[in-house]
Amino acid sequence: MRKQALLIAAAVLLCCAQVCASSPSVIEPYPSYTFDFFGNPVPAAQAYIARSVVDGNSLGITPLREPRDIAVAQNGEVFIADTGNNRILHLDKNFGLIKIIDGFSVDGQKETFSAPVALYLTERGRLYIADRDNARLVELTVDGEFIRIIGPPQTDLKGVLPENFTYRPFKVAADQGGRIYVLADGIYEGLLEFDVDGNFRGFIGAPLVRPSILERFWARIATKEQRSRMALFLPTEYTTVDLDERGFLYVAEGNEVRRLNPSGTDVLRRNGFFEPIGDVPTAKEYRISEEIRSTAFIDIVAREYGLYSVLDRQRGRVFTYDQEGHLLYVFGGLGSTTGTMKVPAAIEAHGDNLLIVDRGANRVVIYEPTMYAQLIHAAIAKYQEGDYDRSAELWGEVLKYNLNSDMAYTGIGTALLRQDRFAEALSYFKLGSNRPQYSVAFGLYRREVMAENFGKVVAVLFAAAVALVFFIKVRPRLGQMALKGPQAQETAAVRYVAVKNPQGYLTSLAYAWHVIFHPFDGFWDLKHEKRGTMKAALTIVGLVALTYVVLRQYTGFIFNHQDLARLNVVIELVSVLVPFFLWSVVNWALTTLMDGKGTFKEIVTATAYGLTPFVVVNLPLTWVSNYLTLEEGVFYYFFVAVAALWSAALVFIGMMTIHDYDSSKNFWTCLLTIVGIGIVLFIALLFVNVVNVVAGFISSVYAEMVLRL
Repeated sequence: MRKQALLIAAAVLLCCAQVCASSPSVIEPYPSYTFDFFGNPVPAAQAYIARSVVDGNSLGITPLREPRDIAVAQNGEVFIADTGNNRILHLDKNFGLIKIIDGFSVDGQKETFSAPVALYLTERGRLYIADRDNARLVELTVDGEFIRIIGPPQTDLKGVLPENFTYRPFKVAADQGGRIYVLADGIYEGLLEFDVDGNFRGFIGAPLVRPSILERFWARIATKEQRSRMALFLPTEYTTVDLDERGFLYVAEGNEVRRLNPSGTDVLRRNGFFEPIGDVPTAKEYRISEEIRSTAFIDIVAREYGLYSVLDRQRGRVFTYDQEGHLLYVFGGLGSTTGTMKVPAAIEAHGDNLLIVDRGANRVVIYEPTMYAQLIHAAIAKYQEGDYDRSAELWGEVLKYNLNSDMAYTGIGTALLRQDRFAEALSYFKLGSNRPQYSVAFGLYRREVMAENFGKVVAVLFAAAVALVFFIKVRPRLGQMALKGPQAQETAAVRYVAVKNPQGYLTSLAYAWHVIFHPFDGFWDLKHEKRGTMKAALTIVGLVALTYVVLRQYTGFIFNHQDLARLNVVIELVSVLVPFFLWSVVNWALTTLMDGKGTFKEIVTATAYGLTPFVVVNLPLTWVSNYLTLEEGVFYYFFVAVAALWSAALVFIGMMTIHDYDSSKNFWTCLLTIVGIGIVLFIALLFVNVVNVVAGFISSVYAEMVLRL
């Protein structure tokens, strides 16, 4: 019995060991995640794991000292800029040392490097080195043979280069045509461009300056002296540059990525849920205790099939995107354990592996893809090759590793769309939150259904048109023909009695229809003829709140950007009712001091009746939105705007009528009402905060007393 127990325990331990070994997320010291459509981080399978490191010990040389860059040749050989030691390390494809390049000969004279901070290797086997402290670029062969030196940029035109400019290049790239692109300290105009002969030709791709609205406002109202003391609106410098296989320049600035064509125009596709900015700042952090900081890209590498990976120096994370701008996976982190980095400095692709230079730990970390990342790469490759069926199969395999992969659902949906399986494609595009592709599939599916049921559709439309004509044109005439003589007089008397009792609930509720089309007459009657009741007004307010909930919940998928899983009906209702009653109270308090003639009851009634178009337009519009495509969205948003503007205009006219104001005074009163609502909300939030602080203090004192007793 004891022997069987020992065997069972051993089997359990063996299974646990296998699970841990097969699960990279268990052993990796950093989380893996992506962002959903709403900006929330969702867990994902590990895409890359650290395989090994390259440092002085592994190479059998003196320790590396602040390495800054890395380059990979087509044959897999690797070059490392060991900046602190003023040398270049040449490694074979298995990361064994071939040679140390610590200088070169020029006309028999030995030249050395002084802070070689950047490397770039061309397909022709030319190695460009940004020799920063020597203010030059050095071009060598892969064997370290000297070719030429390209010095600081020279120009006869004044104002092109800053005064007292000191040339300190820190990044370099060269295209297939021999043009050289350089980033240098203190240059805000973009990249320095040199021709094939090394002559300076100007700048390309200057970063855009985006001062805030507040900065622009202060700059306009400030005096000349104040403006002279203000900080200049200067663009930030690019931090890195790389070239893809088609000759486009990838550059990064802060948390922004750009793809520049030869003329310097940004052509980067941004079709993902968010722009390629790394961590989404509006999202909750994956680790709650972590300080929220914006991503700061330090390097970028263009990869096969249009992929590109960017390295974040703030958190040591690598973000990989496809050519459309969809985030594929995230890995990496800061730390001193294996797989993390102290001070990330550069990234380069070595086949499917990624090499990251850790400047703080004086090493290069080699990351290799897991099966999850390999499947993603293979699915993208097959799609670009036109093998859509195989691509869909591979995306299906991706889902086995990560059910949160929106890209996998989109990939399967795209394959189904190309097979004309529109209904199935719709479900996958919806799971992947891909509204543009969903719209395309829905348009094709709708056309297919219409073609199959054309006769029925025409019959229904014809019947609806006949019914509409009957109720608008024929029915009133039939009623007039039927009512003759005494019967007509009796009906008129009945009608007179209905008007004579204007405060009936249904009559008052129906009068809202008259108000929205004849506002001046309608609001006058609401005040002076008492055609509206508080009960009817509150009913309309309830319908407005209900319509808002329906709008948020049941608007078509293409136009509904709400997270329905987190929709709280109570909060949605409160978000309508509280502003409504705040408007009524603040407006009543304000107009009491400004000779307003309206009572609180009249303000509530007029405001409620003025919101009727919100219900009349948005309820049917919500239903219609489920049958529109993205291209037809202009009609949807047009009627949304009509409902909002119509309601606002009616409320404005209603306030002007019941208070007996002219339009100018009414405008300022409404504006002050909005300001007053803001003040009330601020005071309410302040009060709640004070109550929470006092309650916390009392709770802590009570806990202290209980513990001491």
